[in-house]
Amino acid sequence: MNIKKIFCPLVNNDEIQNHIYGGLLIAKEFGAHIDFLSSQIDLELISNLDMTISRSNMFESLKGAFATELNEQKNKNYEIFKSVCKELGVNIGDVSNMPSASFETQNGIRSRVYEYEAKFCDLVVSACPAHGEATSTFDATVINSGKNAIIIPNEMKKFSMDNILIGWNGTTSISRSLTNSINILKRAKNIHIIVTKKYDDTALNAKSKLLEYLKYHDINATFEVVTTTNIPGEALLENTLKGEFDMVIASSYGENGVKEVFLGGSTKHFLENTPVPVFM
Repeated sequence: MNIKKIFCPLVNNDEIQNHIYGGLLIAKEFGAHIDFLSSQIDLELISNLDMTISRSNMFESLKGAFATELNEQKNKNYEIFKSVCKELGVNIGDVSNMPSASFETQNGIRSRVYEYEAKFCDLVVSACPAHGEATSTFDATVINSGKNAIIIPNEMKKFSMDNILIGWNGTTSISRSLTNSINILKRAKNIHIIVTKKYDDTALNAKSKLLEYLKYHDINATFEVVTTTNIPGEALLENTLKGEFDMVIASSYGENGVKEVFLGGSTKHFLENTPVPVFM
């Protein structure tokens, strides 16, 4: 996986500065260009909903005030972007062979805009959704883009790929994530694989197969069979914290958003509490 172009969708909330910061850290680590995209509602679409309402003076007044507010938010976001780029020493613009970044705001339905733009990159970087619950925007970029993604916590002050935890559950999704992360694993200093018999009855046999496969890529790893808890996602979080890992490589299922990450459990608890990024 040769990362040259990263896409990072933004949501206009109080965490936007943290999300830009996290995205830039990843771009610096890969020496890549990152495109930040913010989406705003298209006022022309609102105007066409009801011609009777749209002709009223009150509507035009509200529309003007709304347009002013949107423009102020757009300018504020760009100033935040410039400030964080300066702080981290990242060039603004598309600069060859070194970390760089750009920022754009588009009008339209956010999930549609993001899903389309996410198809033209090597990697998607997306913030953990609020309260760990997948949204239509999160699904559009992480699941429907067809790209690998790194999900970052809402606040991330450093990014490292030295110590990596792999959550193996025997699914097609984790198999794909493992193969797509080979170049990341080659850069790691420590790799640990965890699996549970509850969700993979071939857990012990998987040990030799996984370690042998990684050996073909000159990658060494350790392996452990762990137990689950009654709270889905808790076991993954506990092992992440216990091992002081920098990143987790996990599986995702896209039928109704990211429903499961490792151990067959809901991601809600894990995504809501993880202090480290997750590669999917």
